[in-house]
Amino acid sequence: MQLAYGDSLVEFSLPAGVEWQTLDRSPADDRPAASLSAAVDDLVNQLSARRLANQSRLLLIIPDHTRRCRVHDILRALLPALEQRFQPRIDLLIANGSHVLQPESTIRELVGADLYDAYPVRQHDSRNAAALDYWGMTSYGTPIYLNEKVKHADFILTIGGVLYHYFAGFGGGAKMLLPGVAGYETVRINHRRTVDEVTAAMHSGCREGGLDGNPVFADLSEVVALLPDALSLQVVLNRRQEFVFCEAGPLLEVHRRACACVQAVYSIPIKRKADVVVASAGGFPGDVNLIQAHKSLHHAFQAVREGGSIVLLAECREGVGSSTCMPVFDAGDSAAMGKRLLEEYQINGQTALSIRMKAEKASVYLISALDSALVAKTGMIPVDSLEQAWEKIAPSLNSGALGYSMPKASTYLPIVEE
Repeated sequence: MQLAYGDSLVEFSLPAGVEWQTLDRSPADDRPAASLSAAVDDLVNQLSARRLANQSRLLLIIPDHTRRCRVHDILRALLPALEQRFQPRIDLLIANGSHVLQPESTIRELVGADLYDAYPVRQHDSRNAAALDYWGMTSYGTPIYLNEKVKHADFILTIGGVLYHYFAGFGGGAKMLLPGVAGYETVRINHRRTVDEVTAAMHSGCREGGLDGNPVFADLSEVVALLPDALSLQVVLNRRQEFVFCEAGPLLEVHRRACACVQAVYSIPIKRKADVVVASAGGFPGDVNLIQAHKSLHHAFQAVREGGSIVLLAECREGVGSSTCMPVFDAGDSAAMGKRLLEEYQINGQTALSIRMKAEKASVYLISALDSALVAKTGMIPVDSLEQAWEKIAPSLNSGALGYSMPKASTYLPIVEE
């Protein structure tokens, strides 16, 4: 078996004595390709129906480098069509959310050097209060601050891919606005809703595939109503990076249809949970840092029984990916961490809580470039190799143990069949 780690591949022979199954492809993975050109034409026609005037200021909000969706290909098809029909004044805004700003080289690669040189491209900085505008409060009490370019535009187009998201249900859709181009305090208050006010644990409604009853999604989706002059082009890619969903229209409506596609393509049914799961975050950028790698851990955790073992390969070349995550572990166990987050929530605190809760229910072995003391602080067990992890796991396995290998744990969600 080959598992991705950063930019490399790690060889590992699955040990005998375990019934191994590989979870890396869903039954719907071969669904027909979707047409990007048809979606672009549809979007242009919808803009015409909205009577978009020539020379309008058009803001295109696109995902950052951690959420790849072939944005360069989308832009190469969309921008000429917009230019031909409307001659707009176009700006590109990278929806960084609360992520750190990236070097120019990363942004040039993301959008393509030709487009980077042809259009104004800016990164959203959630911490730059001077570049934010206040839009009011959601009904849940979240103050809405958005990048100033949103208010200055005549029309907004969001472009993005849709995948599972471990607490917002799904990525894409309204998340391109919040957290995508929202202020840090807006993101912080919205994300605090991941922690249940009563149990101080992760809110049961904050789960992958769940939009209805999800307090985070319910809150952030209210931002869409503040922007009547906005449309989206949303895509779903299969494992071969082919478009299997590509539609344009109102953010929430298109997003719901894209989510149905994600559920079909990226859910893998399993009959029962395994004794051991060996998983890769899929290499860079899925394992760029601990925050991103946790998404793969979350998927692997859905496939392991309580008291079982997980081995996760995630390079984490950029470290933790957040300055506010690790201090949450100082509180102690998950119960204490949850209480602290209710008292003073920090962004990515819910990721720390989620990691600790998993490490308390399963033995999680992490192969990474992170300092071993840091890994141990999370409750996970640092190891240098798959072989070293297996030496620790093997003695606890019974004859006929079930094991799953997950080469693309960042992508596929195991779901136990009822």
